[in-house]
Amino acid sequence: MTTSSITTTVPTTTVTTGPVPTGTAGTARPAEGSGGLGALGGVALAVSSLLFVAGAATSPPQDDGSAGAYIESLGADPFLTGLSANLFHYSWLLATFGAIAAIGLVRGRRGRLLTVLGGLAAAFGSIQFSGLLYSDWVLPALDHQLSATTAVSVFEEISSAPSVTVWLLSAKVFGLLGFPVLYAGLARAGVISWWLVPLSLLPMVAFGVVGGPLGITLAMLCYAPSYVVGWRLVQRNRVCS
Repeated sequence: MTTSSITTTVPTTTVTTGPVPTGTAGTARPAEGSGGLGALGGVALAVSSLLFVAGAATSPPQDDGSAGAYIESLGADPFLTGLSANLFHYSWLLATFGAIAAIGLVRGRRGRLLTVLGGLAAAFGSIQFSGLLYSDWVLPALDHQLSATTAVSVFEEISSAPSVTVWLLSAKVFGLLGFPVLYAGLARAGVISWWLVPLSLLPMVAFGVVGGPLGITLAMLCYAPSYVVGWRLVQRNRVCS
């Protein structure tokens, strides 16, 4: 028998594979439903700025910066006071969701730490500010039920409480400085332009220094960072959904 006459049978193996997943290999896709939540966060961030401007526009005018004038102004028009307080309250509430959602715009390591710190600080400060609005319903009641001197005395005693002082201070520090830090992180990551970062510090200046219709208009323009970041969130999550 020669070697050429030997027939060798090689067994074959049939491999059954499942359906091939679609999409680009190595690309992480957002979780089911995350796109919609991110887009809602973007809308919340933009709307929060508009509500804040509306709250400032409807804030009852006061004669001077004293505690007595402040209490009297809130008590003089309870409807306007309640309207302004609600606008401010829901502005800070929506800003909380917007700040958290904005963190998701950073996909790499560059700018991530700054964005996370700024986003969490902004969210915490927004929550603190939202709770402080409760006093806008309490102070008109003090003005209606007590004499001016007693109302001021009660207000000052409450305001001087250590825990309330910490509450107010933390709201100002985290709520007002958290957003510029958040936007700086997003600028570092290349999500937004750097010129938007200092602009985010100016709305309060427009309200406090300029005031009136001009101040409100300038503040509305200075909230451009929240509009841009809000649009980025809507755009990004619309593409990824």
